[in-house]
Amino acid sequence: MAAMKNVVLAYDDSAGAQKALQLTKELTRNLDGIKLFVGHVYEEKVKNKLIDSVDQPSMPLPIASFPADGLQVPPLTTEQGAFDKSEHAIITHSTETVFQTIKSELESLHMDSDFSILEGNPAESILEYAKEVDADLIIIGKSGNEGIKRKLLGGVSQKVASHAHCHVLIAK
Repeated sequence: MAAMKNVVLAYDDSAGAQKALQLTKELTRNLDGIKLFVGHVYEEKVKNKLIDSVDQPSMPLPIASFPADGLQVPPLTTEQGAFDKSEHAIITHSTETVFQTIKSELESLHMDSDFSILEGNPAESILEYAKEVDADLIIIGKSGNEGIKRKLLGGVSQKVASHAHCHVLIAK
């Protein structure tokens, strides 16, 4: 086997990804000349939260240069007649948390690392990324999907292992 130079770590902060990270650290700890490419598939999470409308005043809409400047529109209520509460969608991005976690974990290795945000289907995105960086190895955690969904669709790690151009190591 040729020397490994480029290793891709697929990381999403799941339990499987944590195991893949630990395995990556163990495998690359004493190897020189390896560049680690960490790929995280972008995931936007939406959480609905019920808020008391009296506690949080309506804010003007940010509409510039229209007659409706400063028009205050409260969010729609969740129940008929429930004007004292409203539901707000809170959108969070997992990328900030993920990169902070992985950067702090990898600092001790003093390894040349590159962090990328990938978009789209996780398996396809990881495979494309691995080809782009000419990866010699992809390290990925076992997918967390259980039951019928996994049986019908297959897990991300299974798809990556089946279609990768290079070796794939699945951390269990």
